[in-house]
This record gives sequence, C-alpha cells and structure tokens, in this order.
Amino acid sequence: MSRHAAPWRLAVLVPLLALGPAVAAPVAAAAAASEATLTDSAAAREGEYLHLLEGGDTLIGLGRRYLVDPAQWPQLQRLNQVREPRRLPIGKGLRIPLRLMRLQPVPAAVLAARGGVQGTSVGASGGQVLDAGGELVTDADGSVSLRLVDGTVLRLRGNSRLRLQEAYRLPGSEAVRSGVRLEQGRAEVKAQPARAGQPGFRIQTPQGVLAVRGTEYRVSVDEHRTVGEVLEGTVAMAAGEGAARAALVNKDFGAILTSVGVGMPLPLLAPPSLAGLPERHERPLVRLSLPPQPLARAWRVQVGRDASFDILLADVQSATPELRIAGLPDGRYPMRVRAVDAQGVEGRDAQGWLTLKARPEPPLLRAPEPAAVLRGSSVELAWTGSAEAARYHLQLARTDAAEPFSQALLDRRDVTGTDYRAQGLAPGRYVWRVGALRADGDAGPMGQAQAFELRALPQAATPPTMHVDERGLRLSWAQGQAGERVELQVARDAGFAEPIAAPLLAEAGVELPPPGPGRYFVRLRRLEADGYVGPWSATQYFDVVDCVRDGSSSCVRTEGGPLQRP
Repeated sequence: MSRHAAPWRLAVLVPLLALGPAVAAPVAAAAAASEATLTDSAAAREGEYLHLLEGGDTLIGLGRRYLVDPAQWPQLQRLNQVREPRRLPIGKGLRIPLRLMRLQPVPAAVLAARGGVQGTSVGASGGQVLDAGGELVTDADGSVSLRLVDGTVLRLRGNSRLRLQEAYRLPGSEAVRSGVRLEQGRAEVKAQPARAGQPGFRIQTPQGVLAVRGTEYRVSVDEHRTVGEVLEGTVAMAAGEGAARAALVNKDFGAILTSVGVGMPLPLLAPPSLAGLPERHERPLVRLSLPPQPLARAWRVQVGRDASFDILLADVQSATPELRIAGLPDGRYPMRVRAVDAQGVEGRDAQGWLTLKARPEPPLLRAPEPAAVLRGSSVELAWTGSAEAARYHLQLARTDAAEPFSQALLDRRDVTGTDYRAQGLAPGRYVWRVGALRADGDAGPMGQAQAFELRALPQAATPPTMHVDERGLRLSWAQGQAGERVELQVARDAGFAEPIAAPLLAEAGVELPPPGPGRYFVRLRRLEADGYVGPWSATQYFDVVDCVRDGSSSCVRTEGGPLQRP
C-alpha cells in the first residue's frame, strides 16, 4: 500500500463498514486491486507516462525512443532522481512528461450514429471519425457510438456534449492514452483493460473524474452532479483533481459525485420483471406495464437497433411503471428496462425482446356506431379507407362465445371496398372488426372490436277497430309491450298531409269527437320503449253521412238507415 493511498482507504472503508457487509465487502475487495488505478489517474492528470524499466534500458536510449528531442533526457534524470543514467533499476517505473514525448494522434472511429449528431468528420479511410480535441453534440433523438484508440467503446446518448481529450499512441511503446470530458448528458462505456503500469480510460466531468482499467459502466452528468453506475469491474471516482478524495465503486453499485466529494456507494436496484409483458405489440404506440418495485421512483426503457445497443431507437423514462414508446417501425428489437431509485441512480438491466407488427394500421370503424341497436336481419358495415390497403379483412361474430372471433360467422379477407352488407343474421349481440392487407398479402393487425345489437323487425301494426256513430269516433287496438306508445293519425286525405288528429297514446284505444260529414282515413304505428319507431299500419277509411239530426243531435233513423239531408 502506498504512503498516499493508505489514509484514503481507511477514510472510505471505515464508514462503509457501518453499512454492513452487503456494501462494505464488495468495495473493500476492490480497493487493493484498484489502488493502482487511483495512482495512475493522478499521473494521467499530471500528463505523464510511466515506463517500467527493463534490462538494458538507459536514459539516453529512452530519450531516443520516446522524446521529441532526445537531448532532453537529463530532464528525466532530474524528475526521477536517477544517479546513474546507464544503470537503471529493473522493474521500477520511470516517469516521462508527455510534454517531452512524441505523440501520434489517433481519432476515434464512429461505429454507428442516428438522429441529430454534430462534430464528426471524414477520416482517411472514408469513415466518420472524431479527432482528438473535437467535440461531439447529440440532439434529443441523437445517438452515436465510438471506438477509441485503446479499444474502449463509448455510446453517447441524446442531449449530450462530449470532448475527446486524449486519443493518441506513444511511439516506441505499446502504450496509448484515452480519455474524454463529458460536459452533460449520458454515456455508456465498455472500457478495454489497460496494460500493466499504464493508466486506463478515464472520463472527466465538471465535478471530477472516473478512472478505470477495464470495466463496463454508465455515466450521467448535469450541472450539479455526476452519477456513475458500475455494471462490471470497478470504477475509481474522484472529486475535482484530488485522488485522495476518490472512492472505489464496485460492480452492481452506483455513486454520486459532486464538486465536494463522492457519496457512499449505493446498491443498484434489481432488474424489473418482464414476465407479464406481451410478446407482440400491434399498435404504433407500444405500452409496457411493469409490476411495482420496492425503492423504485422511475423506470427507463431502451430499444436498440441490435443487441449491441450501439444505437438506440427509443430511450424513454417514466415516473410510473407504465412506459410508452412511440415512433418505432415494425420489427423485432432488443429491449432493456431498468428501475431508478430516489437518488436518480439507475439499476441493473432486465433484457428482453420487443416485437412490433402494427402496420398496415387497421381502418377506423364508421357504422354502425358503438353499441348501436338495429332492426332487421342485415346490417351495413362501413369503415375508413387506408392508403396502404389493397383489401380488407372483415370478421363478424356473436358475443356469446368466450373467444368470439374463433367462431366467426363472417371471416373474409377479400373485401376490396370500405363497406359490406352482412345478411341473414338472427337477432342477438354481435362484434365486428376490420384489418388491412397490402397488395403483397402482408396483413396488419385487426382493429379494435366494436359491438352492436340486432333486433327483429316488429310486425306491422294491426289497423284499429273503428266504431262511428252520432256520439263520435271510437278506435281500439291490441295492447302493446310495456313502455310502448301508439301514434294515431286521422285525416281527410289518404296521404295524411294534414291530419285532423294525431295523438300519441299509451292506452289501447281512444274516443274522438264526431267528425263532420265526409270520408276519413286512419292509420297507426307503434313507438317502442327504446325509441324505435315501427312501420305504419295499413290505411283504413270510413264515411260520415250528413244526416238529419233531432233535438239531441242524434241522426234521425229510418228503416233504411240514417235520414240523409237532401
């Protein structure tokens, strides 16, 4: 243990023990293995390369091997306090300032990019690259993956800003220098192992630095803090430039870095359960309903273009376990979901697959309206047209089956128009739905089912029974169903253009005042309790004679009938 590292290890491990073995043990186990990472990260910030001395090394020879001006080798002697330039201790590290060394810049190669990405250029090989010192900016929908000089793969996500600070080889050695500054946003890193004695990849942020020797982790940065989440290996997180304020964060732990220090490592939340999610989604807006999870305050889902997740097709966060994804084309995609704790530290990934087949989208149903009540033995079904559809798939079924469309009464995939008359149907409740098919036979999902009820047409109303005498007109008819009413019309013309009586009656009969002499026409129809209006009965007529009346206004009768006026 180095003289400078020991106080830090005690300062970190003592408070960790108070958290119990679940937290303290992983961090303590990583401390010894990663102490060199902290030392190397300090050297990296000072701009030095550490050469492990071998047999036959001399300062003059190393000057010719590494330095821009080999004659500057005495500076190495003074910096390393070497007494004998030609007799160097084998295995000891020799510090060489980068400002004296020959450096070969190596741009980062762009593996994949999507959406709004600014800052790349075309390299010598024709591919997109990011030169050392260059800045990369992504829009909200931007996503870009880089391979750095040391083989590290960095995936920069949306709304992020990153600068490639170190990206070069050191000629004369197998060493490389690789590091970035993440000003804001999110990045996922899979760092390649560093060679023994050499610094590994590091990310600098406004609050500090994260140094690694080979690991996989996530970093998110805003103006107040840096959050690191370690998925494999161990990450050293240091506030500002002081390695003594660093902390080691082990696999399955995360930590929050601010300008004043590094918080205690926090266990990453367990992966959410994906067991209840559907295997196939048939609507353009994908909905994922996750089970509640203890300690979770938010959830994130990411959909990748492929299993590497180099490029994200969707990256959605929600404060509830109800996640919605829009804008995906049809296809099968890798998906990963994680929970986020109250501190904003994201947990371990649950990985699965998302299959979307939502196109061609089903048309909208126009008629009949939802829950409509219709009369007769046929129904006119109508829907909107689709520009993608060459024909339509129509299904009609009764609702009295557990799976109605498995026993469809009508199942046609060859309907070319946007309406269809289904005939010969018995009274009952029905559901129907429509899907679209492209010209090549590619079928989209069926649309949402819609229900209606079909009732039998009522029989035509029986004409009323009539009795006409000098006391008036008495009409009667058969009693209808509960809640039913009767509309009666009496008119002088057969077209009933101007009825002289048109009452709406709940009873089974009516008595009207005596009409004047002449011919009259009568009809009626029934109005059922649900508002359905039945057909008119057959039209009847009767005649009222102009008779001679006595003092009681009754017709004077003779053996031949009422005595008519001349």
